[in-house]
Amino acid sequence: MKISIIDLEVSNLYSITNAVKYLDYNYVVSSSKNEIDNSDCIILPGVGSFPYAISQLKKKNIYQTLIKNVKNGKPIIGICLGFQLLFSNGQEFKNTNGLNLIKGSVKLLPKKNNLPIPHVGWNNLIKSNKKSISFFNNKDNFYFVHSYYAEPDDKKVCLSYTKYGNFKFCSSILSENIFGFQFHPEKSGRAGLNLLSNTLKNAKKI
Repeated sequence: MKISIIDLEVSNLYSITNAVKYLDYNYVVSSSKNEIDNSDCIILPGVGSFPYAISQLKKKNIYQTLIKNVKNGKPIIGICLGFQLLFSNGQEFKNTNGLNLIKGSVKLLPKKNNLPIPHVGWNNLIKSNKKSISFFNNKDNFYFVHSYYAEPDDKKVCLSYTKYGNFKFCSSILSENIFGFQFHPEKSGRAGLNLLSNTLKNAKKI
């Protein structure tokens, strides 16, 4: 399986490329339409702002390429900002249309209980359905750094939830060939590598 890791110039790709290399998958870091079309799986990482990342996708002429490939059944794995870009729109700075592969919105974390924003650090995942079993277990902790959260219209796509204080948000999704993680599996040690490995194995079956 050949993986295209999308370079949006909005994140350090060192961790994700190292993780994919460690798991012994072929990959290319690229923002080329041809590379994406000729790959078997897409990883969309990112750190930064929603509007800028979308502008980069359009500037590089791969906005529609990603949509087309995923709608044709190619698996995609969104990580952190890349996870948020999968949704219909984001509300960071201004309302911006996303890839609209998952119906829903990306909103600012609520300012409750004097908890700091962004949410930074280690947190666990709460299984939301039977599919979660093949991805992670309840004892695992993962590394988060984000100020915004995704709220899918269809709650059934949520693979896990995470609590930040009393606020519970969708922290990962699975919808057919679309996988997404609000946290950074590639920065989450052994648990993250196991999750990424299980995700790629599931993607390989598609």
